[in-house]
Amino acid sequence: MPFHVSADEFERIAGEALNSIPEPLRARMDADNLMITVRSDTGGGDADEEGVDQHVLGYFEGGGESTFSAFGYPKRIVLMQQHIERWCRTRAELVAQVTDTVLHEVAHYFGMSHDDMRTTRLRR
Repeated sequence: MPFHVSADEFERIAGEALNSIPEPLRARMDADNLMITVRSDTGGGDADEEGVDQHVLGYFEGGGESTFSAFGYPKRIVLMQQHIERWCRTRAELVAQVTDTVLHEVAHYFGMSHDDMRTTRLRR
């Protein structure tokens, strides 16, 4: 059974994940006005109402590496709350998955590919 939390609690967990990012990187994100948004109501089925596959846990919009956006601004990371919760059975799993997803999307923000992420230290 999926582990669910309120939207406020999910945002708090995401905030803690962001705080785990080294300060120099967070400062650059702040200077660029990078937004972090949470989509808590994503519907059911294979894809949500915007066509995002249920296996997508988050995505980065606003740069050349983004799968979902051709726009340069605003830059944002979108976390898919229900998609993430679907894969988690405990609070510890949820915290770990939110952290992994945040770090993954921050890496995309900094222009990293999936291959780059396999060799970086920007992970839990």
